[in-house]
Amino acid sequence: MKKKLVASLLLSGLVLSYGSTGVYAEETSAAAKTKAETEFTAGDRPDPSKPEEGPKDPNPVDPDPDPTDPTKPKPLPEANNVYVTHLPDISFGTNKTELKTTEYEALTEKRTKGQGTETFYMPHSVQVADLSGNSETKWKLSVQQDDVFKTNDSTPKQLDNSRIRIYGNTLTSTAYAAADLVDKVAGVALNETDEFGAFSTIPVKSDTQDELVVLENKTPGFTLNSYTSSVFRNSYIEEDYDATKTPTASRYEGVKLNVPASDQSQAKAYSTNLTWTLTVEP
Repeated sequence: MKKKLVASLLLSGLVLSYGSTGVYAEETSAAAKTKAETEFTAGDRPDPSKPEEGPKDPNPVDPDPDPTDPTKPKPLPEANNVYVTHLPDISFGTNKTELKTTEYEALTEKRTKGQGTETFYMPHSVQVADLSGNSETKWKLSVQQDDVFKTNDSTPKQLDNSRIRIYGNTLTSTAYAAADLVDKVAGVALNETDEFGAFSTIPVKSDTQDELVVLENKTPGFTLNSYTSSVFRNSYIEEDYDATKTPTASRYEGVKLNVPASDQSQAKAYSTNLTWTLTVEP
């Protein structure tokens, strides 16, 4: 009898313990609202970024140096917080005179990073940063040659019919993949053709008032808070150009100087200036 009584007590204890966990206190709650807010203003001029396909954060490079004072950045166009962040100087190097119409390839352009600690060469390009903060913003960048190529003599020799031609174009954006730029952003048209291939000519002011559009945002607000670049080479790939792979200048096929034999080029140095114009709407 004693053994049965002990077992019964233990069982009762288990039942009582289990039953006690099922008792809950009644819950109450209350709520209140607070406000979170922010405001944006149009952004300031940024440093340039190495042209590369997005979407990704910018890859900063050094600003273009001022030709008259290399310690300062080159003054570049801006309007309504849309900024041109890079424009190229173009060199065709030293060349032999020829007996026929000849095209001379340009030399790749020097770029630096880390305040000059890293130097590399890449195809010529232009770049625009849109920090307008305006969903209606459209813009375009165009170029015109001020005059024909001339020597620096007191009585200059000149190349009346020699013209700069652009033969290649790749568009990049830090905000979009290349496929997303189709019909939204335009580059160099390459709508002229002769025995040398498809190209666009940088017009000379004395010939026409027209300018060559090299980069354009055709869709309102599409480029907000991003860099957009036009690289003057077909199938440009950012990874192909750095201090290890391209430490020196080399000729490339994207930009050429077309020199007819009739211009009778002499063994002298010739130069001209290019004017780049940024147009922003609204």
